[in-house]
Amino acid sequence: MIPWTTFEGFNLNFKHGYDYLLLIFTMGKYFKEQDKYLLPLSIQVHNAVCDGFHICRFANELQDLLNNNFNKIK
Repeated sequence: MIPWTTFEGFNLNFKHGYDYLLLIFTMGKYFKEQDKYLLPLSIQVHNAVCDGFHICRFANELQDLLNNNFNKIK
């Protein structure tokens, strides 16, 4: 978490990181744009573990969960 700033891209580089297989999630400071709250989220994965298809599925399901729960709060 880096809640004190927003970002459009974030990348961690590890020395000899080719064998680091854990997923890395980094979230930043949320902000309001028009009528929406936005939260920057960076997901870094190793291609040996998953690919863009898996990340896309995760991001879509996360967005659906957030949309459904936020609508319940209103």
